[in-house]
Amino acid sequence: MIHSGARQRALGEFLRKHRESVTGQWDSKQVGERRRRTSGLRREEVAQMARITSTWYTRLEQGKEVTPSGAALGRIAAVLRLAPAERAYLFQVAGRVDPNGASNFAGELASNAIESSVLSISYPACVLDKYWTPLFWNAEFADLFPLWLKSPEKNVLRYMFLDSSVRTFVVDWEPRARRLVAHFRVEYGRYIDDPKMVDLIQGLSEESDLFQRFWAEQQVLWWEGYEKSFNHPQRGLLKFFQTTFLAAADPTLKLVILRPYA
Repeated sequence: MIHSGARQRALGEFLRKHRESVTGQWDSKQVGERRRRTSGLRREEVAQMARITSTWYTRLEQGKEVTPSGAALGRIAAVLRLAPAERAYLFQVAGRVDPNGASNFAGELASNAIESSVLSISYPACVLDKYWTPLFWNAEFADLFPLWLKSPEKNVLRYMFLDSSVRTFVVDWEPRARRLVAHFRVEYGRYIDDPKMVDLIQGLSEESDLFQRFWAEQQVLWWEGYEKSFNHPQRGLLKFFQTTFLAAADPTLKLVILRPYA
């Protein structure tokens, strides 16, 4: 959702510039019978191909107060033939979640690059998606969390609240769990209109009374470096300092590194 006049103007200027400069061949049934000899599309042509009204698109391009859906923005992006970075910018300025964002080319490149980096890290490390489900990890991380990564609850929150073994594995489980929920609320705020995000919170609230209680506290904490301790079944008490990084090309991905300390 667009929240300010600055966003509305930025979105309108971006759409206008790309509409005027888009090149390529169009089906005459899509853009009308007029033969096109110059680059660019008219507003009504963009609207027609994106399956929206011309009046609505004109207001959007003029920076008027309208509320574009993610699906409508996706169709406009396809008509304007936006590159992955341009498409990401469109959704960012509009304050919407890209329904195809997780599978776009830039995201795949970022994921592959980070996976290679994770495998080369000597400390336990993994990459989480925006729902906090691990996508890949190195051997050191697998050795630290043998039960978790073999359990059906791969999502961090669902593992923390629904797996009974975690309460003895994680030192100071309750304050750690409360802190985890406060961290996740930042993520939730970014993708609050994502149906999968809503389902995750609803499911946890129905299955865990403690999660429901912690979520209702409305606590919010930024990601930051902090200490974590675990009672490993074979190695005993282990202490780490956690650092989290976001991928520049795909900020939905988080690289988590656990550095041991005495």
